[in-house]
Amino acid sequence: MIDESAVTLRLWGRRARRFVRWFATRDRQDRKAMWHLDRLAEALAAQGWRTNRRFHVSPATLRVGPTKHAPAIEELSATHFGRWVYLTRSNPQPIPCADLDQAVTEVERILRGQLHEPSPGKARRHERQR
Repeated sequence: MIDESAVTLRLWGRRARRFVRWFATRDRQDRKAMWHLDRLAEALAAQGWRTNRRFHVSPATLRVGPTKHAPAIEELSATHFGRWVYLTRSNPQPIPCADLDQAVTEVERILRGQLHEPSPGKARRHERQR
């Protein structure tokens, strides 16, 4: 019979070593960007949005949407342009990281705009029916 606690300890030891190795390869800017994205993810999750942290890619990104398989998903990254800002793919304006409440409000506004705009396929079908 195998001692399960030893197996569990060995697996967690491997995971911990892998994480330390991965963390050591990241530079300071990447770690700060991940910190800002993690902070935003927690605030958006508290508002009921689904978040998916993608810290294994470079640059680290955060996907936000109303449900797991929603058509309206926004992907954000954090970068430093004299100050830390969030960049989104659909909005050219950077969102300051310093004011977390404003950042949450702005991301929600972008997502709600995507949810309520009609898709191109639906608009074409309505034009044909007329």
